[in-house]
Amino acid sequence: MSRAVRWVVAGVAALVTFGVGVTVVRAVPWGWLPQEDGARLDTALAFGAIAGTAVLAALSWWAAREAPQPAPAPDPAPAPPSRTLVQTATASDDAEIRQSGGGGARHLEQHAEAKDSGHVSQSGRGAGAEYDRVEQRGTAADRARVVQSGDDDQPAPGA
Repeated sequence: MSRAVRWVVAGVAALVTFGVGVTVVRAVPWGWLPQEDGARLDTALAFGAIAGTAVLAALSWWAAREAPQPAPAPDPAPAPPSRTLVQTATASDDAEIRQSGGGGARHLEQHAEAKDSGHVSQSGRGAGAEYDRVEQRGTAADRARVVQSGDDDQPAPGA
């Protein structure tokens, strides 16, 4: 039922209550009511006004309320892509390994092995170095060197 129709029903109910109240007070010969016509009419009108106001007050909460509208379900936001960086390196003797993992890849794994005087350089550079998980493993023996960087292609200073 629309809000306007509910207000009409509440108003009509209050008017009917007023009319019935006035009619009952004027028609019933109760001993405690005034006997003169003018005083009896005043009492009947007062009783009808109070009864009609009470009915209108009781129904006004019903007439004024809004029917709850279901909120539209928002489209679920797509989960951001998982960004993973895994770097593994093993170097021995005079070998050197440099690994760099830039940020754009959703999944980046780098594995390298070098021996003797071997040299390995790997880069996985992309835009924005934001990973959910970064794993870097390095093993160096003798005079070998492993340099790993997880956010751009520049190893840390002094590496």
